[in-house]
Amino acid sequence: MSRKRGQSACIALIWLSSFVCASGQQAAVETETAAVKPARKPVAFSHVPFLLLKLNPTAALERDNVIQYGAEIAPPFGKLSFAFDYGKGKGSWNINKYIRENQPENTTTVYRGEIRAYFSDWFPFYAMDKKPFGRYYALEFAHKDMKRFPMTAIGQGGTSLPDYAQFEKVETHEKEYAVHVKVGRHIIIHRLLFLDIFAGIGAGRYNSVSADGEVVPILHTGFSTNRKQRQPDTKGYFLSTTAGIRLALPI
Repeated sequence: MSRKRGQSACIALIWLSSFVCASGQQAAVETETAAVKPARKPVAFSHVPFLLLKLNPTAALERDNVIQYGAEIAPPFGKLSFAFDYGKGKGSWNINKYIRENQPENTTTVYRGEIRAYFSDWFPFYAMDKKPFGRYYALEFAHKDMKRFPMTAIGQGGTSLPDYAQFEKVETHEKEYAVHVKVGRHIIIHRLLFLDIFAGIGAGRYNSVSADGEVVPILHTGFSTNRKQRQPDTKGYFLSTTAGIRLALPI
């Protein structure tokens, strides 16, 4: 009886081992099949796009918020493409609560123009991408025209703080000019949708003047902790950066 039990246990052990080995082989086959599964079918185009219509939603999230849209012209000849943007914004729908509540009259107008060269057009990257697909670098000129109504120290019977001043809204016109060197990439989501991701750095110049008709002296606000607000009737240079994501419709 004990001998029969031993034989039964041996047979059960052999059967269990065979089952485990078969399961392992099947799992290995499935893993290998998954590994060699072809990637997602690439997007097909009937022609190389020569015009891309663009919208930049990230520009609405900046301090000087704008709805920015534009286009890129990619000629079928030559090594360069050309892009242009225009944007308009108001303080009344700024994401910054303080500006939205205290400076709703603010307005911002932005103009941007750039010359692009895709990596595919230049050695040693010519085998990587093709205009207007893939990676690029660009030289951009940006102009920003702003009308602001900040709380500013106004002299009343004197020219120094704090004895002879009160804070009032002063209409200020400010202009910025900047040049950026940028790098970016077009990511193809669909044949009718690209994502244009970019970042850049450069130098800029600003000129801030109080509106015509202001007869009271504007006092220096260097004591202010709000360094983003420039002193009226001043000008200077600044380090300029840019980054964002555009939605592009290729045509």
